[in-house]
Amino acid sequence: MTIIYTKRFTLRPITEADAPAFAKICNDELIARNTARIPHPYTLDNAIAFTRYAMNAVSEKKEFPFAVCDGETIIGCSGVLQEGDAWELGYWIANDARGRGAATEAARATVQFAIQGLCAKSVISGHFTDNIVSGRVLEKIGFRYTGKSVTMHSLGRGREVETRRMELSLTDFEPPPAFKVTP
Repeated sequence: MTIIYTKRFTLRPITEADAPAFAKICNDELIARNTARIPHPYTLDNAIAFTRYAMNAVSEKKEFPFAVCDGETIIGCSGVLQEGDAWELGYWIANDARGRGAATEAARATVQFAIQGLCAKSVISGHFTDNIVSGRVLEKIGFRYTGKSVTMHSLGRGREVETRRMELSLTDFEPPPAFKVTP
């Protein structure tokens, strides 16, 4: 069970007990509209299904989602999903935790986990074209635009959305300060 400690947060495996917190946080239209896999409204049943999916994905080593915690309080989710030879970064942060660098800190730590713990040779990500805040988070970590756009289905929007693709050069990646992983 991998736990990641950053300067301010703990990123830990997701459990079914997290479902009520995820249901409350993810029933936020902004989270739903800026992610591909979160519907709106978001119910407790959705959250239970997600926690079960997350636990199974980790056991199969195909995806590693973490609950981002400030103390004991879940404030978001950050993880990587295997996409061919690359690992794709995804994240979201609760409304009341935005604007204080939580997304950047959690995403940077997740990338470091992918590099150290999964021996990632390539890390990719992207954001919907109208979600420039997420683009800024990725740029702060070191991601650069590839010049490619794809369309992805957004459950929260109920339609296809243009997505700008980004890639991280591992030689340009700056590891997070005060980072520790426990297996």
